[in-house]
Amino acid sequence: MRYKVFVVDSSRRVICAAKLDCIDEQAARQRAGQMSGEHDVELWEGDRLVAVFQGATPNGNRCERPALKRRPVSPPR
Repeated sequence: MRYKVFVVDSSRRVICAAKLDCIDEQAARQRAGQMSGEHDVELWEGDRLVAVFQGATPNGNRCERPALKRRPVSPPR
């Protein structure tokens, strides 16, 4: 299955984007979660927001947030 990953800043602007080909949603979630660092990572399948992975907090913890119903963000021009 084809997924898209967006790394976004605190204003939800896209910093970078990548395409993921994964066997299923669980594999896509795992790969997207590994991409979260300082910034949040959004995982999309088509126009469906699958998950948002929160970037590291000041204490260094990371977590997956529930996906909100949002439209995909536009890549920077």
